[in-house]
Amino acid sequence: MNSKNRSQTVKLYTGMLILSAVGCLGLAGCYKEQQVEGFIRQPHRTVAATEYRVYPPDVLHITSLTIPEINNTMQMVRPDGKVNLPLVGELEVTGRTPQEIEAIIRQAALKYFSEVSVAVEVRAYNSQRFYVFGQVDHPGPLPWTGRDTLLDALAKVQPNKLAWPERIWVVRGDDPKTGGFNGDLGATTQPNWFHINGIRPERQDRPRRRLLVNMTAMVEHGDMSNNILLMPDDVIYVQPHPIAWAGLALEQILFPVRGGSQIMTDYRQAVDVAKWIQAGQPMDTGSQTFLTP
Repeated sequence: MNSKNRSQTVKLYTGMLILSAVGCLGLAGCYKEQQVEGFIRQPHRTVAATEYRVYPPDVLHITSLTIPEINNTMQMVRPDGKVNLPLVGELEVTGRTPQEIEAIIRQAALKYFSEVSVAVEVRAYNSQRFYVFGQVDHPGPLPWTGRDTLLDALAKVQPNKLAWPERIWVVRGDDPKTGGFNGDLGATTQPNWFHINGIRPERQDRPRRRLLVNMTAMVEHGDMSNNILLMPDDVIYVQPHPIAWAGLALEQILFPVRGGSQIMTDYRQAVDVAKWIQAGQPMDTGSQTFLTP
């Protein structure tokens, strides 16, 4: 097909996608108040819900007023979980809080000094992460510091024009979250579930949690009830708007080798219009042009 016919076809498909996607808005899942209970620690705190524990390859800054050999030193935790300090020697620090590491150093240094003063601070949070996927400008892992909120993460990764900000998923997986484990496939009433979709059955001793979050409620209305504190290995998935999802699929059909920039512009405009319709607001005149032949 020539470029003119292709453009008209794309505009027709895009207009149809608006109607179908708006109709699907009510089928995308409902918010459940009880979901957030699995993510919030009670009582509600203004500090992290859990203490930060050191693992390789975190970087520690150690200061001491009484031990000049280790004062103002930087130590990266080795893969074996140890650090090697002058005079004090090798110390196992993995899985410990900075305060616990201070106590270990103090105990080891008392062999040589009558008084020991030491302070340990984490300077580089390299070991623990949470992850962001989907329609964002900067997907991937982000360092977990113990004080990261959902809004912090979204502000860093920047959901793009194809995102569905009213339908963002936060997933907290089952333990252990790293290293894998042998799932007992025989303990389920649906033994073929894993073989169909690759998802192992959930076990009662390893609960999984999913939270549906409306970012627009936080940004435009100041509703911070779901601005949860993240935990290591949490996964944030910014799913595409139904119009964007259908548009991306259509692009693959019409342009299997490379996408057209104008088509993507039309999809972004379609997403905007669908959001305006959903909110009961009038469409912007300048964004209606893609519906005209």
